[in-house]
Formats: sequence, structure tokens, C-alpha cells
Amino acid sequence: MMTLREILIDTEAELLNADVFFGHGYESAHDEAVALVLAAADLSLMDTSAAILDTDYPSTASLKLRSFLNARCEERLPVAYITGEAWLGHLCFKSDERALVPRSPVAEVVLNAFEPWYQGPDPQVIVDVCCGGGSLGMLAKSMFPTAQVLLSDLDHAALSLASENSQIHAVDGIVRGDLLSWCQALCVDIIIANPPYVDARDMQGLPAEYHHEPGLALSGGDDGLDLVRVLLRDAARILRPTGLLILEVGNSFEALDELSEQLHPIWVELEQGGHGVAVFMAQDLAQWAASEDIANPVVSVK
Repeated sequence: MMTLREILIDTEAELLNADVFFGHGYESAHDEAVALVLAAADLSLMDTSAAILDTDYPSTASLKLRSFLNARCEERLPVAYITGEAWLGHLCFKSDERALVPRSPVAEVVLNAFEPWYQGPDPQVIVDVCCGGGSLGMLAKSMFPTAQVLLSDLDHAALSLASENSQIHAVDGIVRGDLLSWCQALCVDIIIANPPYVDARDMQGLPAEYHHEPGLALSGGDDGLDLVRVLLRDAARILRPTGLLILEVGNSFEALDELSEQLHPIWVELEQGGHGVAVFMAQDLAQWAASEDIANPVVSVK
């Protein structure tokens, strides 16, 4: 019989030897080992103290852990897909291959109550677009319980996962829609957007772990901004004058910087790590849209 401490040391070593990629919510082999070892023994990551380290690890858990390690090291499944859950901030979400593993650095902005960027009155409407499993919108609802928080995605599978997560962390509505086309003008205070933004070059070099995630949620076209361009136009239309757009574009930040001389992303310095998160004030987006002559497009009626 081995102790949990010994199992943890062996598991960490096996992950390191397998040269797995850490990019789905855990930053090291140690962190992943803790998650896998505890999950195999049906122990909570949040409710387990260090005192358990020198207790015997159950033999039934050892068998389960072996299957977990095979999935992680041989199949290259992300840990969240193996354990079926992922933490973001203070909330735990169901996670599987219907949507990206919750890991967005936008969570830091949400958990800071959008300060210092949002300067309007208490937000009445918050929209999490390209919501996937719904984690960012649900975090926003936990921070602003009186706001109407809506989740939106085009993918049926992702929305089914968001619906299941909403049974644990309630939101005010889940919409199947093409980006923000379903929103009326000047009706939203804050938009949270984590759209597909991986450019064609980066898509070709993604580690194996990412190939278990839905490609629809990753690929953003040649420069990573295919959907971002549409989102910016929609945001200019639907945000209230004091509104805010929080947009994640990851490695496509340079392409966004060069998108227009009239568009000036404000890049967030993230204390918890990550990059490529920009904020846009509604008035700045409106001015950009006007300069591009897209704020009020002419529609011909036949």
C-alpha cells in the first residue's frame, strides 16, 4: 500500500516523462498530478488538506488513476476532460469535449468586477458571446447577481454543456445565435467575448491536447480575426454609451493592433498570467464604426 504522497510523486514523474503539454488550466506536472490523484480517489480539490498526504491511497483509486494516466499520457486528453470538471475562479464547471476547457484569462477581469475599465452605472445586461460551456458569463453572474446575464453561442453542443452548467450556476438566458446579431441596438452594458482567434499558422502547430477540443471554437482564419471583425461591428451597435467590450484574441494581438488606424485596443496587464486580452470603450467603438461607415449600414429591401 502506498501513501497519497508517494502516489502523487510517482504521478508527477510520469507526467514529466510523458512530456505532456500544460495549457488547459494547470501550469505544471505537479498541479495536474494533484488534480488526477484526488479525482481518482473521489476527493475534492477544494476540501482536502495536506493532512491526507500520509494516508494510504485506496487500491480502487489506483486502478482509476492508471486509466486517467493512460488517457493523459497516451491519448493526450486534457485533465479537465478526464476528470469531467474544471475550476475557473471560485467556480467549478462541468467540462467535456463539447466546448473548450475553461481557462480564459478574461476571468481575471471579470473577478475584478471589470474595474477599472467599466465606468458606467451598475450593469443591467451582460452578454457572454461565444460562451462555450458558459464559464465566463457564470462568473459575471456571481459578481453581479442583479444583472441580466445572457450566454450566446452558435454551436449546439457547446450550448448543451452551458445548459448543464447553468443548473449549477444559474444565468438569465441561453441564446443560440450568430455572434451578437440577435441583440438590439444600445441594449447591452458589458460584452465578454472569447471568440475563435487562433490564426492559420498557430492552428498547424497546436499541441496534441488541443486537437481534442472543438476546432470550431479555436480556428479564427488566416489572421485569427475572422469573427473578431464581426464582433467589433456588433459591439459598436449594441453597447450603451457607457458600455464595455472585453475581448480575448491571444496570439492574434498583433493582427488586432494593425486592424485599423482608427481602432485602438487597450491591452490589459494580467496579474494572474496570460495575454491578448483587450478592452474597448463603447464610445471609441462607435467612433471607429462611424469612420469605417459601418455604424448604420444601408440595407436594400427587395
